Amino acid sequence: MRDFGGRVLTSLLWAGVLVSVLLVGLRWVDSSIAIVAVLQSMVPLVAVGVTGLLVIAVIARRWRVAVVAGAVFSVCATIAVPSVLAHTATSGRDDLVVMSANLQFGRADAPSLVTAVREHRVDVLVLLEVTPAFVERLTGAGLDAVLPESVGVARQGAGGTIIRSRIPMTLVAPGIDDVSPYAFNEPVVSIHRPDGDVVLRAVHARPPVPSGARWRSGLADLRAWRERQPAGQPLVMAGDFNSSLSHPAFRQVAETMTDAHRGAGQGWVRTWPVGSRVPPFVQLDHVLMRGLQVVDAGTVTIAHTDHRAIWARLSPPRH
Repeated sequence: MRDFGGRVLTSLLWAGVLVSVLLVGLRWVDSSIAIVAVLQSMVPLVAVGVTGLLVIAVIARRWRVAVVAGAVFSVCATIAVPSVLAHTATSGRDDLVVMSANLQFGRADAPSLVTAVREHRVDVLVLLEVTPAFVERLTGAGLDAVLPESVGVARQGAGGTIIRSRIPMTLVAPGIDDVSPYAFNEPVVSIHRPDGDVVLRAVHARPPVPSGARWRSGLADLRAWRERQPAGQPLVMAGDFNSSLSHPAFRQVAETMTDAHRGAGQGWVRTWPVGSRVPPFVQLDHVLMRGLQVVDAGTVTIAHTDHRAIWARLSPPRH
């Protein structure tokens, strides 16, 4: 067993461990370089890969490789463990259910989405990349009867964003960018609930490709907006952040807030890419909240879109 695989195996194992170390290290690199952001999104895959390296190293008695691989595995485990430790509240009649769906240029299946809204008893629905034609399909599928309130705009391409609600809401800021071709519409609403208003911002951040600088700037804008909100105001940010917890810029946006899926102990949540040769491996879609408690959260696969829809059941603090 000592010579199993020879020097070739040893070299391959060391190469794999080195790549793992570099990828995990990137998790703490706050960069606007597009390729760095792309590689950071792959950090969750490292835990899977390094586990295989560790097993092979032990079987082949490459103890030095095993020690280093074990150290990398320990770091990955330390990062991952909090995501499976649920901190949830008890469900109540006054819960608020928020869902977000990226429709991929309005191609998503409208009846499937409306079915998901009904099944999860959604109160507020954030629609991203919504087109005028998709709005018509939603009407035909019966969404108007479920979520009659509507703010935002539908547009061709990726720029349209609409918030639908069962609960009365007021538009606080339209979030319309008619200047930059790289910015998406991100309206802000105040949802009027009996136990107090909740401010919700629809989020559709720029992707890191082709411009990592614009991607990083957009996340900085989201952080600045969150910091301007009154500390005592219940707050929700829901949508496609085009970033994950592996990105320092997203973690800065999420400071003082709770990622609903993480709070619900959902573990490795994967919302993108769906329906391609590459299986989903990263969570780009999030519900962040403050001043509320997580009851439950999950994902829903909607046909003909490359993002899974996400939902979160939230409750006001109970004393």
